[in-house]
Amino acid sequence: MHPRSRGNARAAEYAATLLALCACSGLVACRAERHLVFETDPPGAQVRIDEKLVGVTPLDLRFDDYGDRRVTLYRAGYRSHSTVLEVGAPWYSYFPLDLISEVLLPFGWEDIHRLQVELEPQEGTVAAPDLDAVLRRAEALRRAGPEGPAPLPPEPAKPTAIEE
Repeated sequence: MHPRSRGNARAAEYAATLLALCACSGLVACRAERHLVFETDPPGAQVRIDEKLVGVTPLDLRFDDYGDRRVTLYRAGYRSHSTVLEVGAPWYSYFPLDLISEVLLPFGWEDIHRLQVELEPQEGTVAAPDLDAVLRRAEALRRAGPEGPAPLPPEPAKPTAIEE
């Protein structure tokens, strides 16, 4: 065998070995698992994330993107709870560390963001809003200038009963 062809064969073997190692590392690589976990006391509250209903507590929800989320929890007989949940990225998910932590390492990471809320009981009954008052307030806000809305004038007295 010619010495030059022996070198080409070794280079081909080396390339094939390197390709096999890359393929194996791709097969064993695990992505980080990202979870949002919601728990309420009492359980059974509806969970809305960014105005989209996603489930009922207790809830374990997988997510892909980091950022701030508006979370609102509803349950009959309890006050609604609304908050902004800051879902920040961990140190190992920034470039170039993410190439190592999510592609080359043969185990996955768990990134869990947890929200636990104790719901407050709602006392009394919720009355329907006075539509006229709501419309007056909306008109005052619509007409407000840069200084903000002016105080509303007092409501006109409503007759309580018609005298005959």
